Amino acid sequence: MRFRRRKGRPRIPRFISEIPKIREFVPKEGVEDDSDTVKLTYEELEAIRLVDYLGFSQEEGAELMGVSRRVFWNILKSARKKIGDFLINGKVLRIEGEDYILRECGMCKLCGRMRHCAFKPKDHCRRFNP
Repeated sequence: MRFRRRKGRPRIPRFISEIPKIREFVPKEGVEDDSDTVKLTYEELEAIRLVDYLGFSQEEGAELMGVSRRVFWNILKSARKKIGDFLINGKVLRIEGEDYILRECGMCKLCGRMRHCAFKPKDHCRRFNP
């Protein structure tokens, strides 16, 4: 059996902060078949979490995930489209993993926000550093 080699640069794993505790969301009414499933990757969930939930800029999110801004934008755009499809059409949302590296993070002692190991404290706590 021959394997097809992927053209271009090899895909590098993306950094994510956590694996979600709940990995499947199903509408109350249920669904008819398996084609009504939207698959969201861990990297897409991480992009949504960084930009829409934590309020980081796309540039900061790209730095945290270890990708370029263009790649980060494509990940974020794909995630938003899938979440919209899930909400509007009442499909099942399943969160699955791909190539990723789990990053160790902690809470910032100054502001109480999540501190990511890729940022220096002065970059993270802008309101405490003039």
